[in-house]
Amino acid sequence: MKITSVNNDFVKKLVKLSKKKYRDEASQLLVEGEHLYEEVLKAGLKHQTIGLDCTYDIEINEAIAEKISQTKSGSSNFTLVTKPEYQLDVSGSRYLLCDGIQDPGNLGTIIRTAHSFDFDAIIVSDDTVDEYNDKVVRSTQGSIFHIPVIRMNLIEAIASLSENGVATYATYLGDDTIALSDIQDERLAFVLGSEGSGIKESTKKACKQSVKIETSNFESLNVAIAAAIISYTFRSK
Repeated sequence: MKITSVNNDFVKKLVKLSKKKYRDEASQLLVEGEHLYEEVLKAGLKHQTIGLDCTYDIEINEAIAEKISQTKSGSSNFTLVTKPEYQLDVSGSRYLLCDGIQDPGNLGTIIRTAHSFDFDAIIVSDDTVDEYNDKVVRSTQGSIFHIPVIRMNLIEAIASLSENGVATYATYLGDDTIALSDIQDERLAFVLGSEGSGIKESTKKACKQSVKIETSNFESLNVAIAAAIISYTFRSK
């Protein structure tokens, strides 16, 4: 298939995929570059390749490539990916929960870190930035295609995990917190709060206990750094 007009309906669809509403409606996302394409292949996801010559499933020209690219430097090859569908599997032993995280770079780094240390899934609240936001996907370096990211009500998720033997800890600084080193549970979940307001009170109340990362010279840590410390400390062995 070859497309030459920027006004083609398929091109218009690709442009719309820059918005969450249309990604949700189509159950698709558009990614750019060779590395993300390779990660899509490794994950075995349904996809179509789009590029500047006939070796791609869909051939386009440079004007269309410029139109559909979301990066400043632009791209010459794209992959249209069918979004994977996940349900919460409570049989695992390691989970990260994101409560209202807004920065795409932070969420992407959290996903990449959790995958690197063999966590079973990431659960994100409805007010967390879309996991298929272009900046999030690029920040994950393709990890998003290899670890379940589930968008659901966190209170319900915590209840389900608890009923199945997974202890959930809220990460924040407070008088009633314990240190990471005090945790003895075998199966664990950790809630990470938004950059500005932290974890919601209702989410904290649903958790078993609050936990803090002990530091020497500064109280608060960037949420992605906190996730990295937790993921390394409690990595699956």
